[in-house]
Amino acid sequence: MKLSLLFILFSTLAICQTWTAEELAKSNTCEKINYLTKNEKEAIQYVNLARMYPAKYAKIELVDADKTTTYYKSLVKTLNSMTPVLPLTIDKKAYESAKCFALEQAKSGETGHDRENCESYFFGECCSYGKGTGRGVVMQLLVDNGVPSLGHRKICLTAGYTAVGVSFQDHKVYGSCCVLDFV
Repeated sequence: MKLSLLFILFSTLAICQTWTAEELAKSNTCEKINYLTKNEKEAIQYVNLARMYPAKYAKIELVDADKTTTYYKSLVKTLNSMTPVLPLTIDKKAYESAKCFALEQAKSGETGHDRENCESYFFGECCSYGKGTGRGVVMQLLVDNGVPSLGHRKICLTAGYTAVGVSFQDHKVYGSCCVLDFV
């Protein structure tokens, strides 16, 4: 009886794996940046968790994902085979670039990467629509459903990027948009 109870307890703990306080603190590189919103900080933190702890990210964060898609399966494979990379920090110019473009798209209701009035200051850009949290945005970008090139996933996980600017805005068609400009 005691042995089976211990097995059940151990199995439950293994399934309910969670982030440690140390992992959350190390990935929260923008905690003290006062011009970022809670959602913007959360987006950076979740990109960092995926970059720094890829296999663990797959175990913890992909629990509720649609496991039947080829995009999900390829994300799990990518995360389980990749070498961890350093976390991103904030870049003020990239933030201003992301904010300008997020506001432009929010007002126009457009999607995509074509800027009309905003200068670009980035080497990689990801745009997300309809997700109300930073965590949701990052999940959308990493799964990259319907994007054969997996461009958003590659940008988020590439070691060559060291900083990011993130802006969440209300979007008149999708409710919200989030632009991440990577440098």
